Amino acid sequence: MKIIGHRGAAGMALENTLESIRSAIRAGVDAVEIDVRLTKDGHLVLSHDKHTDRVSESKSNVHDSLLEELRILKLRNGKPIATLPEALRATRGVPLVIDAKETGWAQPLARLLHKSREQQIIVASFNHEELETFNALCPHIPVYGLEHTAPFDVIHQAMEHGFTGIDINFWILNPLTYYWARRKNLEIIVYTVNKIWIARFLKFFYPHISITTNNPDKLGFLSDVKKREKAIKKAAAERASTRRSRTV
Repeated sequence: MKIIGHRGAAGMALENTLESIRSAIRAGVDAVEIDVRLTKDGHLVLSHDKHTDRVSESKSNVHDSLLEELRILKLRNGKPIATLPEALRATRGVPLVIDAKETGWAQPLARLLHKSREQQIIVASFNHEELETFNALCPHIPVYGLEHTAPFDVIHQAMEHGFTGIDINFWILNPLTYYWARRKNLEIIVYTVNKIWIARFLKFFYPHISITTNNPDKLGFLSDVKKREKAIKKAAAERASTRRSRTV
């Protein structure tokens, strides 16, 4: 199981901000997830909602606003809205999952990510047509179909369009969904898991999944990646200690 920070780490700092991203990285996540939207002038900024009022005192429609107008706004943490290039710099060296909202983002996102070939990136979206367009433009970047209610539909679409995986609400994950997706070699991400007992349950029954969480600081101990890294470091330290003892 891999642990992915949701909207950075929404339970630790204001969602989809550089502060939230850095909090997730400090918590030791296996990857960071963020939401992006396209502005009126073609820039990609971090925002889950269409409007900014939930994260700011001001209400602006992201799609109908210029980047300059959005940057003037102050979020509830006192900082301006973050851009995707800023997020890419903040996550350098850490895998990034980009949840692309609505439509029109495929080409500008492809242009931007062509410059980021060294970073591990996944692009996910509820807009499967736009995701298919992006996949054709950037076949080297894994793409995941997002779905909230119909797991078999998204598996079918992922197979039809050549997606790498699916990203679904954890409530709709079941043994048949898991079996079918695994049989078709589809990776599985589930969202959003914030309770330890639910994460443990999912890991027991569905070990080959990744989960997104607002609280990576609380669920990070479930990461198999981190466990393997610790085991490798421990084994290397033991080998080094053995070599030193032989030379004494």
